[in-house]
Amino acid sequence: DIYEEAGVPPGLFQVLLGDGHVGEQLVKSPTVGKISFTGSLQIGRKINQIASLSSHFPKMTLELGGKSPLIIMDDADIDQSVAGAILANWYSNGQVCSNGTRVFVHESLKDEFLDKLVQKTKELKIGDPFDEDTDIGPMVSKTHMERVLDYIDIGKNVDRATLLFGGDRIKSDNLEAGFYLSPAIFSDCTDEMRIVQEEVFGMLMSVLTFKDEEEVIRRANATQYGLAAGIFTNDIKRAHRMANSLQAGNIWINNYNLGHVELPWGGYKQSGIGMENGSYQSAHEWTKSKSV
Repeated sequence: DIYEEAGVPPGLFQVLLGDGHVGEQLVKSPTVGKISFTGSLQIGRKINQIASLSSHFPKMTLELGGKSPLIIMDDADIDQSVAGAILANWYSNGQVCSNGTRVFVHESLKDEFLDKLVQKTKELKIGDPFDEDTDIGPMVSKTHMERVLDYIDIGKNVDRATLLFGGDRIKSDNLEAGFYLSPAIFSDCTDEMRIVQEEVFGMLMSVLTFKDEEEVIRRANATQYGLAAGIFTNDIKRAHRMANSLQAGNIWINNYNLGHVELPWGGYKQSGIGMENGSYQSAHEWTKSKSV
């Protein structure tokens, strides 16, 4: 009703609910000229495969997974960097595809950064999302909570990283009936660990250290994903130089997870196909050109 009230022609905007079978039929349908999907890499690949075998080759934009790097250089403001790491990881209870879950901290800042990060995370209130004082709410489902807990167990017992804080199901304060977790902070992480390479889509932060700019750029790019990245530094020339070298579609400097509808949004590598939002990009993705 609100769309029609705003002037959209009746029937133009419709909502069809269903499972994967319904989605598959929509992708195959010749009446669908454009597909826009946000979700996992696995489902995105399946949609792309089904669409490529269809008879009408629909236009497509796919926003898929991410394992984004957040880089904290040696000249960064430590308090601002801690706040940025919290925003880049605990925002929406960790259930954000662009979250900067691989936190690269210059080796000279590691101890101070971790001390302040743990302290600030301890101060966050976990609880009912309808309570205005709540900072962190639940996982979206029991199945997803268990998946995140499995990754926390992998971090501890397979990857052998150091769990500094959290990683537990919350069963106190009348939260036992919900799917609440305490944010997990892992240190002493290395690039080949599963918790560093695989998208968890939950509150699991991996902290790694580095020595110099060249090293951290190489390691930050060593992933199949390329959705987002963040850089914390007081040297603006360095920030733009690093942004130019990072293989990611959305990059923040001294902040994180700020989305503006005026700017194009999309990923590199296996984080997706196409860009949305912006002016030119949005018009291009949702229309077809014609020469007369």
